[in-house]
Amino acid sequence: MNFWDFCAPFYDLAEKNNGQAYRKMLGLVNGMVPKGAAVLEAAAGTGSISIAVADKASSILCTDISENMLNMARKKVKKRAIDNIKVDNRSIYDLGEPDSSFDIVIAGQVLHLIDEPKRAAAELRRIAKSMVILPMSFTKNLRGRARFSIGLYKLFGFAPRIELAADEFAGFLAGLGFDGCEIIQVPGRIPMAVAVYKIQ
Repeated sequence: MNFWDFCAPFYDLAEKNNGQAYRKMLGLVNGMVPKGAAVLEAAAGTGSISIAVADKASSILCTDISENMLNMARKKVKKRAIDNIKVDNRSIYDLGEPDSSFDIVIAGQVLHLIDEPKRAAAELRRIAKSMVILPMSFTKNLRGRARFSIGLYKLFGFAPRIELAADEFAGFLAGLGFDGCEIIQVPGRIPMAVAVYKIQ
């Protein structure tokens, strides 16, 4: 069992630990999704972002490689009786959809965790028609409870390939081909940001 399958039952609790910033991030992403948009979320975890934009989207494909995470997402979608979210196991490297097939593509808190972020970034751009939205939490240079929380996650197997501070985010994204992103900072115990890349 990998880290993400293991932590699926506790993932939402970890997000609540940074609740004020996380809720602000969800609101920002919701506001960026046009009414009636076709949305794909990659590396969706338990589906919180997909659920947060369900009132705006015409349809949402909520994807992840962790079946345990997806099962949590399915339970949440069913509990809320949301009928426009499809949950499916897909790799961020091969989402299995035609070019430009989704108005909005969302990939939160993932590109710094994986071995081939450039490959994943290219796949996200390939299937996006108008916009890629990239929420991120910053785990570098934390203090106090935030530093303790991240250290605890690492004890259980959380292993980011790259750790970022807020002022490094734009350069990281540019290196992946996401040049010229608009980045909105979200203060919090663990600081966050939402980057928006518009397809030319």
